[in-house]
Amino acid sequence: MMRVLVRLTGLAAAAILALLVPGALSAQDSTATKNHLYDKFQVGAAFSTVINNSNMRLDGSDGRGTELKFRDRLGIDGSTIQPAIGLRWKPGRRTEFSVGYQFLNQSGEKSTSADSIVIGDNTLSGDISLNSKVGADNATFQFKYSILAAERHNIGLAIGFGAIFFDVSFDGSASVCNGTECAGGDFDYSNSVTGPTASLGAFGRWRLGDSWYVGGDVRGIGAKVDRYDFSVFEGDAVVQYFLSDRWGLDLSWYYTDVSVDVGAKDDATAAEDLIGKISFNYSSLRLGVIAAF
Repeated sequence: MMRVLVRLTGLAAAAILALLVPGALSAQDSTATKNHLYDKFQVGAAFSTVINNSNMRLDGSDGRGTELKFRDRLGIDGSTIQPAIGLRWKPGRRTEFSVGYQFLNQSGEKSTSADSIVIGDNTLSGDISLNSKVGADNATFQFKYSILAAERHNIGLAIGFGAIFFDVSFDGSASVCNGTECAGGDFDYSNSVTGPTASLGAFGRWRLGDSWYVGGDVRGIGAKVDRYDFSVFEGDAVVQYFLSDRWGLDLSWYYTDVSVDVGAKDDATAAEDLIGKISFNYSSLRLGVIAAF
């Protein structure tokens, strides 16, 4: 009798377990880790180590200007820590809008007596002592459309627009010639320009496991807008790890190569306006946090 009861109890337990397991698995699926490929919103903030190989040429009214490499000519550090922020919005499974802003402000000091330097309508010579401050913040806006939108990958095309907010200021001492007049003493110069950018390319993101994500973007274009003749190449590689459905960590590498030739306005002279060529070539390694909604 006891054996019969034990057997019946075992069969009953097995039946109950058979009934409960699918429900348990269903409940587990309903609480599965969120797929962050398709978050409605993502907000990110990061500190980036920027390795800067940029240079510029600030032409005078006669069309002359000296190429000023940030590191060699201006004494600006080759690497610096800068903040970056970004926002991503997906109104649908295949559509995405994103904005980003990379801060880039640097300063340097350089003394030389080897040759002359032409900055705008000023020619510096003799014992030149130059303090430089250069700002080149980069704002970007992108629209992305997914061609392949699956649970484990999201691949598509991207079009981007943006602007480089460039400003520069110099102060120091030198023998300064402006036209035919030369004098020794203090020197100062400042100017700014906002250069437009645009790009076309592709992107891809992949989900590896429950919490790991990798991705990358490649974009580029060349165009002329008003007095700005520019070329753009941008790329990035990203690794993300989500600690929860809300918070994640981001490690990424960005490469930016933007060249902008700035022509003179029809009603302005070089003394009043910035003309010349500005080449931004830098890469950055970013470490940041992500908030997903």
